[in-house]
Amino acid sequence: MSKVVDLLLVGGSVYSNGNLVEASVGIEDGSIAFLSAEGWAPAARRTLDMRGKILVPGFIDTHVHFRDPGLTYKEDFWTGTQAAAAGGVTTVVDMPNNKPALLTRDRFRAKRDSVGERALVDYALYAGATNLAEIPGMVEEGAIGVKIFMVADPKSHYPHDPELFTGDAGELYDTLRLARDLGVYCAVHPQNQQLFTHESRKRWAAGTTGPRDFLEAYFGENFVGDHTAISTLIEMSRASSARTHILHVRTERSLRMIQEAAGEGVPVSSEVNPKYMLLGEEDMARLGPLSTPYGLPLAHRDALLDCLGRGLVTVLATDHAPHTREELEPGWQDAWSIPFGNPQLDHVSAVMLTLVSQGRLTLKTLVDTMSVNPARLLGLHPRKGVLQPGADADIAVIDMARAGVLTDEECYTKVKWSPYSGRAYSGRVVMTICGGRIVMQDGVVSGEPGAGRFLRNTVAATV
Repeated sequence: MSKVVDLLLVGGSVYSNGNLVEASVGIEDGSIAFLSAEGWAPAARRTLDMRGKILVPGFIDTHVHFRDPGLTYKEDFWTGTQAAAAGGVTTVVDMPNNKPALLTRDRFRAKRDSVGERALVDYALYAGATNLAEIPGMVEEGAIGVKIFMVADPKSHYPHDPELFTGDAGELYDTLRLARDLGVYCAVHPQNQQLFTHESRKRWAAGTTGPRDFLEAYFGENFVGDHTAISTLIEMSRASSARTHILHVRTERSLRMIQEAAGEGVPVSSEVNPKYMLLGEEDMARLGPLSTPYGLPLAHRDALLDCLGRGLVTVLATDHAPHTREELEPGWQDAWSIPFGNPQLDHVSAVMLTLVSQGRLTLKTLVDTMSVNPARLLGLHPRKGVLQPGADADIAVIDMARAGVLTDEECYTKVKWSPYSGRAYSGRVVMTICGGRIVMQDGVVSGEPGAGRFLRNTVAATV
């Protein structure tokens, strides 16, 4: 360590090993040079007063859709990573359902290099799953894992593109085994497509095609679509020893199934999207297609939050899925005709921190599921997900006394809206540091496109 560090953060409460300690943080060459709880600190080129603030490892969002390439009228890597920085996210993992879909080595390489010119924060990329012969090449190019879609939209064909659909059990199993042999994990969107299509057609015939009708068809009665698909994935992971990260988990039963299997040594883990806890029936009634299919009853949402608090959830990831208001509006009449999903990155951390402020969630649980466990999933721990010497200087600075009302006007996502606008918040990320660079301060994002680093896969990573 040199005698003069680049940046010194003094007077704050630093999250370390599950606890908050009063310490100074020294940053040099993009890494944490030291933590000092003794009041000692060397000279620094810049010193910032962190009194009254909490410093936690930068959040890692393992599930975003930045629409780049092909659909950049609603998001690209510059606007998407700006929105990430606004919410304290220092690493994102982008999905392969672009136009064209990431199904070949050449497409993967072209996207990796192109979006790297626009990334503000660090990023990783998934490979698509339906061209098995090309998966090894994409992994060699650095794919963090393989994304499997067990779902295809039966009418709109987007965002769940039939080209990316794995609907055959044999092909699903072969993909899991191939990823295992390559040393990467599979991130799987579970769905019972036959049930979804069957229930959809019944509603089309009856002319009942609103947002609530879509939700009922998509989930199935008592979430039978989720539970049957997740059961299949667990048993395939058990048989193959393939690391299987199960996405969009939204029921206590699903979480218990995954936890029980993991306890038996099956290499499975879970992702919950906060919007399934944060957006309810009242939001769907008010927002309609802007909140589809995120309209669960309060008791169901509270049960998910309770599961989160009890350690049943491996990772929280946003599923940031921006669409313009104009393309979603027809969903009031036919929710199957639109690309569903909504933007999340700008505001979701403020809503989650409000739960911490209210005592409904602990800061430890939030950091475990949004920083520590995602870093482990990606094989990047302890480079990321911790604040300790030698780790990347990725830091979210939180002011739990900051309060206000969320607005569309402050959003950096290109579509310029958020399903959480109008909500009061208590607790907010007020500074984001990525690789030692301050990329957001007091809601203002700064920095140069291309500063974010591409994160390649690693082998033998475990959750």
